[in-house]
Amino acid sequence: MRPFLIAFLVCFSLPSFADEGAAPVLGALTAEDIQDARQRLLELGGPDAALLDASGCKMCSKGKACGDSCISRDKQCRKGVGCACDG
Repeated sequence: MRPFLIAFLVCFSLPSFADEGAAPVLGALTAEDIQDARQRLLELGGPDAALLDASGCKMCSKGKACGDSCISRDKQCRKGVGCACDG
């Protein structure tokens, strides 16, 4: 009876994150934080702005550009304009 009581108390005394998703990690950056920082760096301009803007884009050597990624040359692209480039 005692082990059952201890297990019961432990299970119900811990906080539940089921409704909120995973517990946040202290100091973890969100996608919004990363996008805001990237936008601020681009607004500063300078010679590195073009490199920063192109750093997340793919260069398609075997396939062709389709949105932000590469697809096979024999397929038809159904995505809008992205940052991938034909290489």
